[in-house]
Amino acid sequence: MARKGSRHLENPFRHGRLSPVMRAIIESIGKVGSRASIDGHELIFDQPATVPGGEDRGPSPLDVLSVSVAACAHYFAAAYLHGRGVSPDGLAVEVTTEKERVPVSRIGRLQMRVRLPVGLTERHIAGIERAIKSCPAYGTLLHPPSVEISIATPGQTGVDGPADGRAAGVG
Repeated sequence: MARKGSRHLENPFRHGRLSPVMRAIIESIGKVGSRASIDGHELIFDQPATVPGGEDRGPSPLDVLSVSVAACAHYFAAAYLHGRGVSPDGLAVEVTTEKERVPVSRIGRLQMRVRLPVGLTERHIAGIERAIKSCPAYGTLLHPPSVEISIATPGQTGVDGPADGRAAGVG
């Protein structure tokens, strides 16, 4: 969607041409495992075999949440470099998390260590840090979204919620 003669790409979400809404379906694959289908891709989630019902068929959803933040950081850093004609070879993001159970079960600490390609200037290093901080996954952790849960019982259509449109009061 670049303008003719322009090297800059236009934002596809501008003027309402594309929807920024994502939708995925997560279904059971037996015991506590699940399969997520999103835009033609499939992801398998499970728990370690040491957890009741876990068969270690894939990473846990909480681990994928952490990895998603790091992958977003990697993308924004790589895009910054690519946009300036600098190779991202050597760019890596390592993520470490610590889980907590109080006040609720959650990630209590998430640390990302970004390894940069050799030879970058201080200006590029500062630009990469700004780029990473503009990652939507990072922003979502800093400013949590509203979360809504609705429950559909057997016989109701879809997983959007009760057939009459009422929220199920789960929170």
